[in-house]
Formats: sequence, C-alpha cells, structure tokens
Amino acid sequence: MKKQQLSRGAIMHPPQFSPTFKILGKRLRFQATAASPGLQLTMIHFGDLWCLSTLATQATQIASHCRLKAIEMWAPPAASLVPVTVAIDWTGGTVGGFGKSTRVSDTAVGSAQPAHIRSSPPLNSQIAQWFAANSNTEVCRISFPAGAIIDITYDVVVRDDASVAIVTGAVAGAAPGAVYVRALDSVTSTANLPPISIATI
Repeated sequence: MKKQQLSRGAIMHPPQFSPTFKILGKRLRFQATAASPGLQLTMIHFGDLWCLSTLATQATQIASHCRLKAIEMWAPPAASLVPVTVAIDWTGGTVGGFGKSTRVSDTAVGSAQPAHIRSSPPLNSQIAQWFAANSNTEVCRISFPAGAIIDITYDVVVRDDASVAIVTGAVAGAAPGAVYVRALDSVTSTANLPPISIATI
C-alpha cells in the first residue's frame, strides 16, 4: 500500500487552540421606568449584566472580561410635546478609562420622531478596549426620560477558571442555577433599567 503523503507544512500532532468561550456583538435591550439626568455607568455595570444565581439572594458574573461596542437610545415624544433629550457623555475622567471627553446628544421636537442616538467609546480610549468585568472604572454617563429604550452592544469573554465574582447589587428571588440578565443600573440604583424579553433578578 502506498504511504500517504503529507502536504507541505502539515503537522502530525493536534494544532493549538483556545478553549475560551467568546460572545461577540451581543445586543441587550432595556427600558427606563423613570428619567435620569446623568446615570453613571462603570465597567462593573456591564460585567454584572449576565449572571448565574448560586443562591436565592446571590449571583455571580459569567463574564471575566467585556468590551463595549456601542450604546443606542430612543426617547418617546412626551404627550405634552415638550422636547425630550437623550445623551451619552464619554467622560474619560477616571484612571483606567482615560480618553477624550465626548458628549453626544439628540432632542425630539414634536411627535413625529423619537430622539435617537447611537455612539461608541472614543477611538483608542481605554474604555474602548477589553476590561475586567469587576472593574469600577467609569465608562460613561447617560441621560434619558422615562420610557426610553436603551440598547447596549458588547463583547464578552466567559470566565474559564475557578475564580468567582459576586454581582454587586442586591439579589432576591433567584432560582439557584438559573441564568439571568440584570438591570443595566443594578449596581447603583433600584433597577430603573430592567432588561426586555429576558429573565431578570
């Protein structure tokens, strides 16, 4: 029997690979139950979003690292037709998040169209790069009226070691072993921005 010929550059052993799970370009949607003139979002707000409950009153981060790609917001016109505004302020003011300060804003006048913005972290800023899911570095501040819809798009690296990071905000009524998405503001307030169409605690 003729011996099989290996193609040039072929190797006899299994090639290297990465066992780490990555989820790229995941979009999550939230709806504001009340207005905010400038909600501060830190890296841990995004790290806490996707979590696994371990007790009825405790959950852990599934992500080890995150990378924010974009924030998009829509604000419904007010019934009184008073102008409504949405804004994102990439402050760039904390160590570990330095970058140029950039503010993006849009205002709806009348009832024909909602206020709408979509913005990404400033190019080459540290908050546009991968960050640890349990970091308290400020990312941005967002302003919106009640009823606003807020989408975030981000990349996630799933935790692949034995370390555990407990989510910051209080947990209640969780089913141990279940996976949830937390309110976008669960770290610093009382769940004013719950997620849409997904289980939450």
